[in-house]
Amino acid sequence: MKSEQDDLIQRRDQAQRDLDELAAQVDDNEIDPVTAERLRTAYQAELDQLDATLGKLPKVRLEPSEQASEPELNTGSARSTRRMVIGSLVLIAALSVAIGFAARDAQPDPTQPVSAAPGALTVDPASVSNEQLETVIAANPDINPMRMALADRYFEAEEYGPALEHYLYIADNDPTSEEESKALARVGWMAYRTGLPDEAKTYIELSLDSDPANAEATLYLGFISLYGLGDAETAIPQLEAALELSNLSENVISQIEAALVDARSGVTP
Repeated sequence: MKSEQDDLIQRRDQAQRDLDELAAQVDDNEIDPVTAERLRTAYQAELDQLDATLGKLPKVRLEPSEQASEPELNTGSARSTRRMVIGSLVLIAALSVAIGFAARDAQPDPTQPVSAAPGALTVDPASVSNEQLETVIAANPDINPMRMALADRYFEAEEYGPALEHYLYIADNDPTSEEESKALARVGWMAYRTGLPDEAKTYIELSLDSDPANAEATLYLGFISLYGLGDAETAIPQLEAALELSNLSENVISQIEAALVDARSGVTP
């Protein structure tokens, strides 16, 4: 199982590859200068942050056999989920800035003990604090359900900074289609809430590509089309489809119906 340091190194190597790929795209005129600069800033910031974090960790002495063995990189493989659509990549830079103003700092749960870390694999996420879950996840970074439980807490509390980090990790960490779809849908909703409706729509569409049955993504898409993009014509069938979803609360039904009234009357922001 990967250690925290292994995970950081892998992420650092990916950030460097992103910079290299971006340089190649610029040379081949595959990307416009404005988008390229935004991406370069985001990737470099990520690289610098990871380098700083790795610099604080104790050095690990490798055995000669480990030093001589280097993993093979499949440079021809498809980009990770969060890099599939070049337009959506701007979200990583822009959303990070917006989150600095919109997100609230995570606070420990005062109702839960924090004196001891829970067991790594048998802990019930509902029974421990955010800080304890962070400790468990740092030791077991590839347990997606545990990470999803923590990301959901942050999302529901509108603590978008840590939520974004965990959802993007899940989307890049061999998720099931349901995990990938949920993570991307919630990244999309955070983008919408922080004033990035075009990027939000991209992520919601990626979410539905991964799992067309994702009711949450279906619901988000109608609201983003209407109130984010001002496209009532597109929003009407999306909202009508959302209204047909099962197990909707009365509150959600009321919101969809109100949105449909706005869309049919041509009321947009």
